Amino acid sequence: MKKLNILLIIILFQTNLFSQVGIGTNTPNATLEVTGQPSVTGVADGIIAPRISRADLIAKTAYSISQTGAIIYITDLSGTVNTATQKITEIGYYYFNGTSWYSMNNNSDVLFSFGDIKQGIQSADHNGWIKLDGRAINTLTTSQQTQAENLGLTINLPDATNTQLTQNGTSLGSVSGSNTKTIARNQLPNVNLTGTTSSGGANGRWKTDSSPWNAGGGSYTNITTRNGAESGLHTHNISLPLNGNVPQQDFNVRGAELSVNVFIYLGD
Repeated sequence: MKKLNILLIIILFQTNLFSQVGIGTNTPNATLEVTGQPSVTGVADGIIAPRISRADLIAKTAYSISQTGAIIYITDLSGTVNTATQKITEIGYYYFNGTSWYSMNNNSDVLFSFGDIKQGIQSADHNGWIKLDGRAINTLTTSQQTQAENLGLTINLPDATNTQLTQNGTSLGSVSGSNTKTIARNQLPNVNLTGTTSSGGANGRWKTDSSPWNAGGGSYTNITTRNGAESGLHTHNISLPLNGNVPQQDFNVRGAELSVNVFIYLGD
């Protein structure tokens, strides 16, 4: 009789292995259902996934397509990432998709790639987006510093203040050019500012003494020099600089603007 009872227990146990399993409930509603005890204050409800460091995960070679869907909790960011773990940039939960690990803390790493640029009216860093304000890279989190270095950014972040985004062939992340312009003489229109004065009437006679005389409607005294013909038709040439001989100044080449901030995605 004792042997029969043991046999029945073994049979029932094997049957349960191939049916729905309940923990804390006798009527599970799925392959596995865990029911907590919310009314018991001394019981800590929840499910704890395997806890492992990033370095330990990097060293593992057992993961393949067969482990798709596996869930772990990364406890620290030690170790240098490889292809499968490159998206492990913060402490938290991760799932395996058959080739790589992806964050379950938020889906930003799925929607965005490190180095993506956006503009927004947010005033500060948010959700892995870092404001390009020229700050020192060593002020960022460890994982953000790693991503910045992988993108070729060193020492400081670019400062996007008063800049516009342009694919101009220079080093990515560099700031070049100016918002002002000085026009050189060879950039001005080909204009010759010349002309003549009135060419009619007599030139009159120039005198060297102080006695007054009137010629052409004007009274002149104390003329001590003589220039040009004494009488007859005449012309006067004029030549004027285009800018009036004033110092050249830069002028602003920026148009109307909508004020925004520029952010780069480096993760958390």
